[in-house]
Amino acid sequence: VEAGEFQGHKVSLWDLLHSRYIPEENRKELLELYEAGELTLEQVKTVVSTIVTRAAAAERAEPAAPVSGPRAEPVATEAEPTPLHGD
Repeated sequence: VEAGEFQGHKVSLWDLLHSRYIPEENRKELLELYEAGELTLEQVKTVVSTIVTRAAAAERAEPAAPVSGPRAEPVATEAEPTPLHGD
């Protein structure tokens, strides 16, 4: 997988499954499906690689929030209507 901290390194599927990129719920579900014979090892590899690649890409896309100073994105004020509060 050419993503995140794994870029340029050969990593086992087990290490990928237990990385910070795979939520525990997803890991358990994948292992259960594999053990039940519903997923092949190749399918598990594909799913795990996809999750890790997308998670690493999302991390790169999110700018690091500064500790102090102005925020990178505008914040809604009380004067502005928000889509979450309907009539």
